Amino acid sequence: MIKILSCAILSLSFSLSYGQNYKALVGATLINSNGDKTVAEAVVLIKDNKIEKTGRQGKMKIPANAEIIDVKGKYIIPGLIDSHVHFFQSGGLYTRPDAIDLRAVVPYEEELSNIKKRLSRTFASYLRAGVTSVADVGGPMLNFDIRAEAAATALAPRVIVAGPLISTVANPKLDAGDPPIVKVATTEEVDQLVQKLADQKADLIKIWFIVSPQLNFADNLKLIQHTINQSHAKGIRVAVHATQLATAKESVKAGADILVHSVDDKEVDDEFIQLLKQHGTIYTSSISVLDGYVRTFTQQFDFIPVDFAIADPLFMGSLFDLKQIPAEQLPANTKTMMANPEQPLTNALQRVEIAMKNLKKLQDAGVIIATGTDAGNIGTLHASSMHQELAIMQKAGLSPNQILINSTLNGAKLMGKEKELGSVTSGKLADLVILNANPLEDIKNYSAIDAVMKDGKIFQVINILTPTPEEIVQRQLVAYNAHDLESFLSVYSPDIKLYNFPQELILEGMDPMRDRYSTRFESKNLHAEVLSRSVMGDYVIDHERVTGMRAEKVEATIIYHVSEGLIDKVWFIIR
Repeated sequence: MIKILSCAILSLSFSLSYGQNYKALVGATLINSNGDKTVAEAVVLIKDNKIEKTGRQGKMKIPANAEIIDVKGKYIIPGLIDSHVHFFQSGGLYTRPDAIDLRAVVPYEEELSNIKKRLSRTFASYLRAGVTSVADVGGPMLNFDIRAEAAATALAPRVIVAGPLISTVANPKLDAGDPPIVKVATTEEVDQLVQKLADQKADLIKIWFIVSPQLNFADNLKLIQHTINQSHAKGIRVAVHATQLATAKESVKAGADILVHSVDDKEVDDEFIQLLKQHGTIYTSSISVLDGYVRTFTQQFDFIPVDFAIADPLFMGSLFDLKQIPAEQLPANTKTMMANPEQPLTNALQRVEIAMKNLKKLQDAGVIIATGTDAGNIGTLHASSMHQELAIMQKAGLSPNQILINSTLNGAKLMGKEKELGSVTSGKLADLVILNANPLEDIKNYSAIDAVMKDGKIFQVINILTPTPEEIVQRQLVAYNAHDLESFLSVYSPDIKLYNFPQELILEGMDPMRDRYSTRFESKNLHAEVLSRSVMGDYVIDHERVTGMRAEKVEATIIYHVSEGLIDKVWFIIR
């Protein structure tokens, strides 16, 4: 009997995944990344955690003991791969004190602690976004523990890691005892660090190629060449951060296996294209990160619905804190950007345009492109940023098939796992995404996820992220501060009731709710700050301060009640 995807299948997936050897996904359209034609009414047969065979329904034999999963009308693609993330960073405002030093507001140690506490949520968010594998291309030695934790966690992507970035410049503000960036000044220091990383079985070694006024280009290059040679001698591939055309060229000449960023200072030339092709160097897109910092510092955001649905609301919410931090605690350049956002935003978008133009040029030339986001940097949120990057690739002029290949098979190549991942092919690991709409017709359909399969286990999307009442309330606060009406209303019950405490009804139902807040969101200066919060079961009690709604600030105690994942009652106590 055919079983339709349901919560029951999710619960059974743990107990039956290996006891019942076969699963058959039946009836979807299979869109592959290996050059095969799209197959309508396809069958994908899974044995244990691997793809056994693919074919067309009615023309392929299914074992009698197979668990049949009806996916008629849906679309199957390989699991997405984000080829550039950093788990030691949150994507929030306080995660890079070297870029904006707010340690007097939130100590860096507190930020790192929050990142660790919420790591399992971050893992799950990647699966929720359809991302089944990631490459963390640089972080503290803790990265190796993160890799082990991901491997032991069902609701986590596959993770490969580099350890601390090897650099010729120091970054002391990021050193909280386990530095993510380590300065080297001699070949002996390089040798020691490479050996330390090899002992941890690093998947990659990362070089942070920053040209410093204190160290000339030739000296930089000598250390970079030595790092690459030593890494290759130990069988470890090397990824390089080089965003300028000159440094990117020299990195490839020195033997870099991966460039983790797009070139954004000038248009790439034929010499660079030929270097990449001759060396087989993989070029990672990493474009969405380019304006993330500036959009945060200018408070000129361009979030998409998937950000509100998937990103961690705690860290996403912190991006708005610049509106509430006392001016005397803000760096001077940040205050300037907030007061005059046009020029810094224009400059950032010019870099984005250069990077997109270069991406298209390299794609057309046949360079291996892997989709990466640089998630974790300020304004580049874990998991949801993958969908920002896909949209940027489309805007750059890449075809739907090119985007799919870059985001799956080429990501597997970057991970060194193209024989195991990246396509729905016999013998490969069963990592795939089931979509409700065709991603080749609209890039937004990559986020229309019905279920995700990782390692042969299937998870319905509604069960991947199970937000707490606090997270639901925080999500609506984020949408409130972003003035995004649809995302704000999405966390409220259709039968929402607002009260003046204790029982004076203000409104009931979604239509009056929409009318109330659509008007309120017209105020550009509207902002809510949580002064304190307590949680008691399904109740979240906030002391909030709102500015931009009236001439004066308004303070209130707001009591939210959450039922079945939605806010169904709210009480206001105006102070």
